[in-house]
Amino acid sequence: MATLSVQASAEASTKTTIHAGGFTLTIDEPPLFGGEGAAPSPVEFLLASLAGCINAIGQWVAREMGFPLHKLDVDVSGEVDSGRFLKGDQSARAGFTKIHAMIRVQADTDEASLEAWARQVEDRCPVIDNLRDATLFAMAVQGTAARASEDMAPAAQTSEAQGT
Repeated sequence: MATLSVQASAEASTKTTIHAGGFTLTIDEPPLFGGEGAAPSPVEFLLASLAGCINAIGQWVAREMGFPLHKLDVDVSGEVDSGRFLKGDQSARAGFTKIHAMIRVQADTDEASLEAWARQVEDRCPVIDNLRDATLFAMAVQGTAARASEDMAPAAQTSEAQGT
């Protein structure tokens, strides 16, 4: 099993520089969400990842099935309610509520083979798998606070005293 990783650094309140696989990417938010609009947003990169994965797996599967793809275009859109991530509205979902991919293909094959190809692409695309099925996620925070909150200090002392 392989482990893939990226490293990120905040450049501004909404702008992030990402180092991944020898490449440098920039992520930003649109002005509506407090960013400069200097780069795609994190959720746009998610949609772009899906489009790129569909293309890569689509090409791979077509080669396996023995037909050339003359053209493969992928349009991906997603519906998102900003209520949770902008206002903390717990009744809304923070992420996409629906994602739709439209794939336009030109290939030297019949309809049945193209349908089988599409099923294989959907089944084998790692990004689709991560979007569709729950993936274990863990987050840890490492750092030092400039100053402790007065409310937190007694609790921290109590935890230390209890050995937890």
